[in-house]
This record gives sequence, C-alpha cells and structure tokens, in this order.
Amino acid sequence: MKKKKWLAVLTATAVVCSLAACGNTKPEEKAEEAVETPVAAEEETGGEAEEEKSLKIGLSMFTLEYPFYVTMCDAFEEACEEKGYEVITTNGSTDATTQLNNCLDLINKGIDVMVLTSWYGDALAEAFDLCEEKGIPIFIMDTSNLPEGGKYVTRIGTVNEDAGYVGGLYVGKYLTDNGIDTVDTVLLDSGDEVSTARKDGYLKGLEEKGITVNVMNEYFCSSREEAMANMEDALTTYSEIDLVIGTSAQHGLGAYSACVSAGREEMLIASMDGEKEEMEEIDKKGIYLCTITQDPAGMSKIILENIEGYMFDGETFDEFQSMPAGVYSVEGQISADELE
Repeated sequence: MKKKKWLAVLTATAVVCSLAACGNTKPEEKAEEAVETPVAAEEETGGEAEEEKSLKIGLSMFTLEYPFYVTMCDAFEEACEEKGYEVITTNGSTDATTQLNNCLDLINKGIDVMVLTSWYGDALAEAFDLCEEKGIPIFIMDTSNLPEGGKYVTRIGTVNEDAGYVGGLYVGKYLTDNGIDTVDTVLLDSGDEVSTARKDGYLKGLEEKGITVNVMNEYFCSSREEAMANMEDALTTYSEIDLVIGTSAQHGLGAYSACVSAGREEMLIASMDGEKEEMEEIDKKGIYLCTITQDPAGMSKIILENIEGYMFDGETFDEFQSMPAGVYSVEGQISADELE
C-alpha cells in the first residue's frame, strides 16, 4: 500500500511539472518582449512621448478700431493657432465698462490665462481681483494705467514719453538742419495719460534739439473725424502754422486730410503709431514728415513666449519689458539708438 501511494504522488507531481512547463515554454523570451515594446515606442517618437500642452487664453482688447491694435490682436491669435492653443478674443470698443464686463465673462468661461490691453487699466480692478482669487495669471500689453495693487506676471510696451521723445529728437534735428529754431505749433491729443505722455515726450525732444515751441492751441480729440474737425478750426483761426503734433495716427491723418482739403501746405505734421496709411503719405515727401513706430506684433509674440515659460516651466519675468520706439520718415525707418 505504501509503494502504491508513493507511485501516485510521483505521477501527480510529474503531470503538474509537465503542465507548468507547457504553459511557460520560454519565459525568458516573454520577458524580452515586455522590454522591447516601450523601447520601440521611444524609437518611433524619438524619445519619451511629450505630453501635449494646452492652454485656454482670454485676450481682452480695449479696442479693435485702430490698426495698431488689430495688428497686435492678429499676431497673438496667429501665434496661438500655430501652438494649438485656444484663444477667446473680446473687444471693449474703447469703453472701460464694456472691457470690464468682457474680462468677467472670460473668467467665467474658465480661461487659464488672461491677456489684456487697455487705456484705462485702472478701471479693471474687479477683474484683477477675481483673477487673483481664481489663480488666473494676467499678462499685459501696451497698457500704462493699472489698478492699485493689481497683480500681474509681466507687462510689455513702449514707454509713451520715451517714444514721443524719440519723435521730438527727429523733428528737432530736421528743423535745425533747415535753419529753423522756433515753431508755431498746434497739438492734437486725447487728453488721457497715454496721449499726454506722448505729447510731453515730443516737446521734450524738440527742446533738447534747441527748438523753441510756441503752442498756439491744444485740441482734444479721440477719433480721426474729431481731429479733422479740430484741425479745420485751427486752419480757420491761424493764418500760418509751422508744426502739427498728433499723438496717434488718427490725429495725424485727420489733420492731414483737413490741411489737404483746405489747400494749406505750409506746415509739417508729426504723429505716432506707424500705420501703413501714414507711411504711404510720408513716402510722398509732402507735409506729413514722420510717425513714431512701435512693434505690436513683436509684443504679442514675446507675451505668448512669456506665457509658455510661466505656465509650463515656472519662469519669472521683469515686471516691465520695454519695447523701443523708432521713427519712420522719408529717410525710412530710423531706430531710437540712431536718433539718441
């Protein structure tokens, strides 16, 4: 009986071992296969597969009625499209209340990042506070006025007084080269902080070049039509004008239209923004002397790079990043360094 029991045990053991061997014929090959699969995947992708990066960006534009801001907006949207980021754009149409409501709407849509431009950033305090509460970082382009204590990652733009100063240097040099040291001047500006800083910069640059500026009148206007109407008034009031300074392309082009219509071409017109229509008139070598140029497309591209660095790599940036201004004249584009 004992012999039979041992034979049964041995037989069962042999069967079990045989079955186990059949189920794992070449265990070393299976181990190799398990290792080969991720290696092959790495070879096909050139390394570890990168995690797809996505962003939902809110772009709050104060206005899209001016070519400068249209260029800025288009450049930002195109750069986002190339990267595959979603961007929602709103237009405040130069109204601070409308822009604030736009910002609040963007926040409610679950954006990851807020980008804004404004003439009246200090009116957007509620949006700044809500972004801080929800952890939405803010990036700012071409905006001078900001709410007290409003937090943002970085701001990029051209210092308005510095830009005007560059224009004043160019006009001052042009005048002195032509033997002129005193000018009777009409000023066209919007009366806000940005426009005032630009105007002050122009006057400072002229003074630096030894030009005495006699300001006959300063007209406040927010559109090309208003600038044209004010210039028509100036042409009726003053029999001779030497220089017209506008603090935006709309001021310069409005003044130019009034002067051409009135057949008055004794003055020079100097303005800002570097719009295509301005450059076309300057190239005619008539009374439109120059315009100060900025780089709205360049600002957009840099801000998007900043956003990526901040969101994906934890980079930090200077509170303000300055974009230098230049001047477009009959001599072509002139940099600030050349003028200074």
